[in-house]
Amino acid sequence: MHEETALKILTSAFIAAAAFASCSALAQAPRAYPTKPVRIIVPFAAGGPTDYIARLVAEKLATALGQPFIVENRLGAGGVVGAEAALRSPPDGYTLLVASASYAVNPALMKMSFDAANDVQPVINMVVGSTVFAAHAGTPFNTLGEMVAYAKANPGKLNYATQGAGSITHVTTEAFLAATGITATHIPYKGIGPALTALASGEVQFVLPDYGAARALVTAGKVKILAVAGNRRLAELPNVPTAAEAGFPQTASSGSWQGMFAPKNTPPEVVDTLNREINRILRNKEVVEQLGARYAEPVGGTPDAFGAQVKADIARFGTVVRTVGIKAE
Repeated sequence: MHEETALKILTSAFIAAAAFASCSALAQAPRAYPTKPVRIIVPFAAGGPTDYIARLVAEKLATALGQPFIVENRLGAGGVVGAEAALRSPPDGYTLLVASASYAVNPALMKMSFDAANDVQPVINMVVGSTVFAAHAGTPFNTLGEMVAYAKANPGKLNYATQGAGSITHVTTEAFLAATGITATHIPYKGIGPALTALASGEVQFVLPDYGAARALVTAGKVKILAVAGNRRLAELPNVPTAAEAGFPQTASSGSWQGMFAPKNTPPEVVDTLNREINRILRNKEVVEQLGARYAEPVGGTPDAFGAQVKADIARFGTVVRTVGIKAE
């Protein structure tokens, strides 16, 4: 009887000790990311396309992961100030960067305190805009091929507008000119709005904007779309070919992307969590519809794929900047 009692006491003690050890292990185990608010730095003004996608994704991430994702606009030097602030932060996943394709242009235009290709952890390419070849309605060409032929037959007759020297539109337009062997005079403006106003008035003959920015002028009959720079036609313009379909595959552009980065050496499990959740967000029907209303297309994919694209764009844009001699404003 005494032996049975002793056995029960020992068994109870063993169970209690095991339970205590289990609870201690759980208490010491790291909590899943994130455990506090996350800051997302956008290096451009509120209300623009990069800010829009950052806030859209931030809201969905907060719901999915249970912590606030707070967007902070940090402007300056064409996006470099904000990028430096984000990428110089501790690599713990609590400060992130959402940037546009200008991120890949800046290394060729100015000195920076970090290596844009290697001092960074790509997370995901979130969306790509619908860049188009837009021409003044009164120009004597209606296709991209006709514009190239006109430029070759009339050297010095074409002007194009951008939102400023060294902008992504400036560099991509110069890449198009180099690829097709034509020339045109660059007229920089203070923003894409004034550039499109100049196009509508006939002050310049063509611009490479996002379709959403030019749509009202197209509807008004002041601007026509010659081709889509991306890889697929726009649903709203089913008869407008892509640049590749128009016979100029070398001028095709991935468009104006917006993607997320983290500081170099951010833990892989943090990057994986963000990548997985954002891929899921980008497949959400409501999000797809919201992006479509702005003529933006969700991309998604892996960190490695985005990193490869960024490095390729840095090399490609760098070649254009050095060849043409583009200087930042």
